[in-house]
Amino acid sequence: MDDDVDALAAEYVIGALDRGERRAVETRMLREPVMASAVAAWADRLSPLDADAGELAPPDRVWSAIAARIGGDVGVGQVIHLERSLKRWRVATGMVGIAAALLAVIVAREALVPPSPPPGASYVAVLGGEGGAPAFVASVDTGAGTIRLRRVGTAPPPDKSFELWKVPESGPTVSLGVADSERELKPLDVSLKPGERLAISVEPKGGSPTGQATGPVVYIGTLLPAE
Repeated sequence: MDDDVDALAAEYVIGALDRGERRAVETRMLREPVMASAVAAWADRLSPLDADAGELAPPDRVWSAIAARIGGDVGVGQVIHLERSLKRWRVATGMVGIAAALLAVIVAREALVPPSPPPGASYVAVLGGEGGAPAFVASVDTGAGTIRLRRVGTAPPPDKSFELWKVPESGPTVSLGVADSERELKPLDVSLKPGERLAISVEPKGGSPTGQATGPVVYIGTLLPAE
């Protein structure tokens, strides 16, 4: 963590910043997970000291100094009023500090959760072979739960079928169905996201008998967010 961020978070938690500086830190907490994490860490680190500190009654000279600053004597009623105001200020300050610390913890935790594809996201992949010419265009609509496949290259041999596959980074491929027609609209039964690859293999007529690609993979493409 950057030393400046850590120091600024500490100053925020102990209340050493002025109003403008505190607002600036709170804005950064909403936008920068590092700042939110730093504030949450300092709040946790200093919370035992805050709990053990308790209240300290100010000496009488403090009230005399307050009276001198505002002018006039401090009567019993004024003292009670000031004490109540001071308590309200302490409560308000404490609540603000607690809310800020909770916000920092929430933002920090959310920053650790990998983002999921937004509802209704659309992705596209152009599948091509070694020569680079496109053979299929796949359009994914996660909101509708469909994948639309359009063949722009040659048809499969009469005794063979094309089959579409999801190719994960690890693990076995997942069949998305036979792709013999020029246009296909298929239900999307698996999750897909940008960066994942789709592939077309040549299989026996009707598709792979094993659930895995048995023939050569002739076309492949990567899913990208639709512009």
